[in-house]
Amino acid sequence: MKNRIHSLWAWIAGPKSDFVLFVVLIVLVNLVSTNAFFRLDLTRSQSYSLSGASRELVQTLEEPMTVQVFFSDKLPAPYNGVERYLRDLLQEFSTAANRNFTYEFFDMEKPENREIADSYGIAMVQIREVKDTEVGYKNAWMGLVLTYSDRIEVLDNLTTTDGLEYRLTTSMGKMAALTNSLAGLDSKIRMTLYATEKLGALGLSGFNQVERTVHDAYSRLNRRNMDMIEWQRVNPEEASLVDELAARYGVMKINWSAGNDGEEAGAGSLGIVLEYGDRFRTVPLDVARVFGSYVITGLDRLDDRLAEALRSLMDNAVTIGYATGHGELSLEDVRSGAGRLNQLVADTYTFEAVDLSTGQVPPHVSMLMINGPKNTFDEKARYALDQFLLRGGSVFLLIDSFMEIPDQGGQYGGMPQFVPVSTGLDSLLERYGVSVGKNYVLDKKCYEAQQRGVGKVPLYYVPLVDRSGMNQNHPVSRDLAFVLFLQAASVDSVAASGEDGKTVIPLATSSPQSWLMADRITLDTRAMPLPEEDAMKAQQLAVLVEGRFDSAFASPPPSGTNGDADEDSPFSPDTHLARSVQPGKLLVVGTSAITTPMVMDEEGKQPVSIFVRNAIDYLNGRGEFAEMRTKGLSLEILDETTPSVRSAVRAVNLYGVPLLAVLAGLGAWRLRVRRREKIREHYQGEKGGAA
Repeated sequence: MKNRIHSLWAWIAGPKSDFVLFVVLIVLVNLVSTNAFFRLDLTRSQSYSLSGASRELVQTLEEPMTVQVFFSDKLPAPYNGVERYLRDLLQEFSTAANRNFTYEFFDMEKPENREIADSYGIAMVQIREVKDTEVGYKNAWMGLVLTYSDRIEVLDNLTTTDGLEYRLTTSMGKMAALTNSLAGLDSKIRMTLYATEKLGALGLSGFNQVERTVHDAYSRLNRRNMDMIEWQRVNPEEASLVDELAARYGVMKINWSAGNDGEEAGAGSLGIVLEYGDRFRTVPLDVARVFGSYVITGLDRLDDRLAEALRSLMDNAVTIGYATGHGELSLEDVRSGAGRLNQLVADTYTFEAVDLSTGQVPPHVSMLMINGPKNTFDEKARYALDQFLLRGGSVFLLIDSFMEIPDQGGQYGGMPQFVPVSTGLDSLLERYGVSVGKNYVLDKKCYEAQQRGVGKVPLYYVPLVDRSGMNQNHPVSRDLAFVLFLQAASVDSVAASGEDGKTVIPLATSSPQSWLMADRITLDTRAMPLPEEDAMKAQQLAVLVEGRFDSAFASPPPSGTNGDADEDSPFSPDTHLARSVQPGKLLVVGTSAITTPMVMDEEGKQPVSIFVRNAIDYLNGRGEFAEMRTKGLSLEILDETTPSVRSAVRAVNLYGVPLLAVLAGLGAWRLRVRRREKIREHYQGEKGGAA
């Protein structure tokens, strides 16, 4: 027995067992890896690690959360990487979650699984495939379904890993919050379609399909929300009811004129209202004029709009105060205003109009956005803003130094005129240690527009801020590059930097090849002569100031938020704050154009869109959401090169590689010659010794 053990040990220790032991090791490693998940993330931004917000969400699930994934197999690159990333991501969710989280991948080769995907409304995606030097297209399943309690949400068209964790986490978070809210209701939510029947008789195109379309959307929404919604249709005919609906809910009022057939002039209503208790959300039905007739439009997005309204109604969206009354960009204007921004953040936030001239900010608002004001804030409004910041509020201030006025009559050769904007906020900002210059920042590193017959034309007034100009240590700007700051003024924060209790963080800075245009403002690049190099320097474009602020007011205005004291009252209340009671946040950007469709894309994937959304997240105390949104962006950034570097690389490719091949050949030839000489010397030496 001892001899056998000794022989076995000798065999294991000897070289003959190496191959067998190697095979056994591989098998054991594979067995362990199938039952254990481990991944080491070495990326700087932890792009492949689960964020803290995601971990906290799945660790606190109160109901079962199921993720059903419908992905086709053997997808071509880069889509096969999406499935791999999704598998790893869901495995990390499962590892961090409590027992209420499960996920499952379906084999889409089976017809029954395709039927399940169809029943959820997941549509196939057409992707491009390169095969045998030919480019073709194929249809693929690339979606998933989230189920939490009785709620269902579909995420389809998952063609990229960008923002995938953010989409999953925010969707699961909204479902959990909404389900918990619905479970606590003591009565049902009422959905009412207000549609005056006479609108159809008068020829409003699409009216006859409205009730069926809205009811179908209601049925789907109700099924996904625990059957907690009831439906009704109302036909407003009386003028008083039409006016009441417009005044109370903002339901669209449609007027019609008297007809030649004796039809009297009148008005009707068209819109949807979701209502619970004294709270409501209105979902308008858009009416547009197409080829001379009026048509109901936007019904293809009705499901999404109803879901957004329901989430907002149940207070799952954080309310952001949006200053109005001073010429700010309109949240309803999707062409030139902030309407696109409103759409991008609607899944997480709700904007509420705030008129600062009333002297106060609603107590439930923790963040206030002032976006491109053109008129002056009176003392009462400035005091309300000051006290809001000192109470620990967050302020997102986007200031335009000039107002662009188009040349209507050709008086100025068709060129717009730029009039300085006076908002009265300068004194407030100066007290906080920040100032916005009356200028435009021009930069040689800028966006270049392609013009026919001319080629690329540099637009110096659109600085293109790369990674070196974006603060890579802050979640708002980390991993972002090539952010366009259109018509931006400089933001100076030197005074705030020296004050105790404040932290000043520049988020975006132009390149060192920047200069200021303060006189004769124009957007004609031909009228922008380049200054000398020593006259150029980097300029701050966005600055965040955090901490405790001193009030810009020694006392409340005479008719301020404290109100005038009652002469017959023995009391004289004083709520004035001279210094912050808790830290506040002030983010100042020298342009409001970054919130408009001129630079903000519809899907919110461009760097400037991400920057604005990250800023809103951070100011609302959701910095981890900003980090999730920018995960992986640093992996796609290529360093910009100069023309001289590009020429050098091209020369190396054209001449350097052949030259290296020639040198390698010469080296090999020289080594062969040297080897022959050594062999010859060796044999000649042997012959000489033999002689």
